[in-house]
Amino acid sequence: MNTRAIVSIAVLLAFAAGFMSAEMLNDIGSNNGMPGVNVTEISSNNTTVMVINDRDYFPVVINKINEAKKSIHVVMFEMVWSNSSTTDVAKLGSALVNASHRGVDVKLIFEDGHTHGFSFTRLPYYVEKWSSYFKSNGIQVKVDWSNQTTHDKLVIIDGTIVIVGSTNWSDSALEYNHEADALIENKDVAREYEKYFQNKNPLKN
Repeated sequence: MNTRAIVSIAVLLAFAAGFMSAEMLNDIGSNNGMPGVNVTEISSNNTTVMVINDRDYFPVVINKINEAKKSIHVVMFEMVWSNSSTTDVAKLGSALVNASHRGVDVKLIFEDGHTHGFSFTRLPYYVEKWSSYFKSNGIQVKVDWSNQTTHDKLVIIDGTIVIVGSTNWSDSALEYNHEADALIENKDVAREYEKYFQNKNPLKN
């Protein structure tokens, strides 16, 4: 067994260990030794966790998008625009449009690229291009115009599946970088991330 497989199994076991107790949903905060912290801890035996590293991200994510029945909600820091339809990023965009055309509720939130006195110079261009493309196909796109950077790489599918980690939708992330992500299939986890998605403010169409 190679090193990558061993590491992947170790991470998977670490995730699984957190979900082995009886199903429950608890808010944890100051009474757990973390003053001022307001996070949610979910322990469940009805959970599937898939470790997704490096080049495994794209095939897993596009497959889940293609299988979506009800909803796909995405928060993405960077989604690189290309005039080519053959890049993996372009294929993800096309898959979202196809999902919308078959009746899936597709919504996206992007970072605008301007925050804390400096700019991510490429992001406004990417946002403009993708927003125009998605809106022309009936997909709702919102942009985070706040002074806080939306650095998320989050996909929520059918209120059941959450894909979260380090991978932007960019050629470098999908094709070259070392990236670490996880697919978590659990309704309670998805519900918490849906709350996060719905509460992303201030947003502007």
